[in-house]
Amino acid sequence: CGGEARRQRAGMRPVEEIADSPLPGVSLGHGWTLYTLEPLSAATAEAVLREPVAAVPASLAERLGALRVFAAPYLACGGEAEFVTAEPPAGPRHSSLWLEPPEGLALFLAFHDADAHDVGFELLAAVADLAVPRLTDQEFAAYERLLHRERREGATGEIDEEALEARRDADPRYPAASLAGTLVEYLHVLWHDVEVRSGPEHLAPKFLRRRFQLLQKLFPPNPGYVLFASAE
Repeated sequence: CGGEARRQRAGMRPVEEIADSPLPGVSLGHGWTLYTLEPLSAATAEAVLREPVAAVPASLAERLGALRVFAAPYLACGGEAEFVTAEPPAGPRHSSLWLEPPEGLALFLAFHDADAHDVGFELLAAVADLAVPRLTDQEFAAYERLLHRERREGATGEIDEEALEARRDADPRYPAASLAGTLVEYLHVLWHDVEVRSGPEHLAPKFLRRRFQLLQKLFPPNPGYVLFASAE
């Protein structure tokens, strides 16, 4: 992205600088706080994120602590650094990214050129990715046992392309990728109705149901939230 002067002319600010800056915020629930960066509207950002945040089980939200969510116009990749910018980046960009400083997690979400559902899903995907390494060894082992059972019963598909590729490559990160993908879909169906995909590359309903049942035990839905009928 060039030097410091060039970035300043483009209105690019490092995400670390923003995360360290005092900003007015609003509560999203769970002890999480939303900070909206100009030229985004604070009311719009809150309206987009309020429902997906509310769908996150309280017991899962606790694993992340006092999460700070930054609603940004665009997120630009600058090599070894990332930036918030008000204009579309000329180079690579992110839909979300996060920092893990000592004072607590900071999640950045890009709003421009994305619809409300995509931004909400990015939040849930980030929550899932951040939650997996915060599970206990016993919780992770329970999920691995479920994967072993699926193999014995002839499962051919996975929850998403990333997990499917990791499985085919015998990647040691496969269990974590599968768990993250399954967790975000669990959160997704708590947020709103989701169509179950079928086919040899997709997870059969009976396997999906078992995974969701495990996650339901680990992270019970908040009052008023239920899983879609085929996963009950």
